[in-house]
Amino acid sequence: MILQYGQEGFSENWLEYIKNDPVHPTISIQKRITGNRTVFVYTDGNTPQFMICARIGNKLPHNMMEVLNDDGYISKFDLTYAVFYSVFRLPNATLRGAGTLAIKSLIEHCASKGVDNFYTLSPIPSLRDYFKIKPDESTIRKYLEAFDGNVSKFHLSNGAKIHSINFEADYSEIRINESWGVMVNYDYNNILRTSVNL
Repeated sequence: MILQYGQEGFSENWLEYIKNDPVHPTISIQKRITGNRTVFVYTDGNTPQFMICARIGNKLPHNMMEVLNDDGYISKFDLTYAVFYSVFRLPNATLRGAGTLAIKSLIEHCASKGVDNFYTLSPIPSLRDYFKIKPDESTIRKYLEAFDGNVSKFHLSNGAKIHSINFEADYSEIRINESWGVMVNYDYNNILRTSVNL
């Protein structure tokens, strides 16, 4: 089951899991639950399995500055883009395939609310380990499509496609050190047609 922050059944205590986020450890809890941003937890029974931090707005962000900035007032009818910028397993998670189930359940949940565009803004953690100098877009795309790296393997195995390679997408120390600040938008718009009934 997918539960959104503020929804009945979502425990306030679950927000503490944000401190375990390996993707964006410096983004505060408050920043993740205000403006266009929200948090979802996928549970198996009463056991939280995965957390997904998302931005729901009217455009596709290509960098973290756009994720963290707010659009101002937007009618609920204009909330058409769900962008997942952090997806991570929670402590004590036991369910195999929980990440796949979490993504698919969240997309179905958002689609039921009228959202019809689904993307990630994802890191490339091993890029600088693999290449000695910053590669060009074509080389990065080939690297990702070869399933080199856990993040690309996760998203591509779940049916996503590479939408764009974004240079200078994140100036945080962790992102500069792992990928020169390069990030990827993965496209999940085909997932509803291929997902199983959950």
